[in-house]
Amino acid sequence: MLLTGAPGVGKTTIVNRLCTHCSAKRVTVHGITTREIREKGMRVGFKITDVATGKEGCLARKDKSERVRVGSYLVVTQDLEQIGVAALDRALEGSADIVVVDEIGPMEMTSLSFRNAVSKVLDRKQPTVVTVKLGSHYTEVEKIRGSCIRLEVSKGNREAVYRRLIEQVDEWTVESRS
Repeated sequence: MLLTGAPGVGKTTIVNRLCTHCSAKRVTVHGITTREIREKGMRVGFKITDVATGKEGCLARKDKSERVRVGSYLVVTQDLEQIGVAALDRALEGSADIVVVDEIGPMEMTSLSFRNAVSKVLDRKQPTVVTVKLGSHYTEVEKIRGSCIRLEVSKGNREAVYRRLIEQVDEWTVESRS
């Protein structure tokens, strides 16, 4: 399932709610989520979290150095790979009922290791929920776009999208357990 939408419409919130729903139903979720880091009301970076272990790191932060950058953010490749890629690799081992990848975006895709892990996850027939910013085009995502359920999230429909996602995930997990 592919969730897309403009920045700030609630894609990550929906994925976090999905993880809570799955946990309550004893459904195993592996993968990653990302969220903003704010200080004094200003966005200063992004955090990456391994859903299965809770391990967190810094995906990107405001920095003026000349290393791998996306806009005004320095991508923390070490955390992206040690947390993000490791989480996706673990998801590929097959013990998860559902895999989440929040998000496939420009910061994450600076890492070839991440791109390879995402490609492997998307190649499998395992129930997977990914988020991508509206208008983004990554080869790894384009190859599944026609064969997946695609939902566009907006502020006006995010509750309906969440309900549709939960219905689909519940259907997947019932099928996998029978």
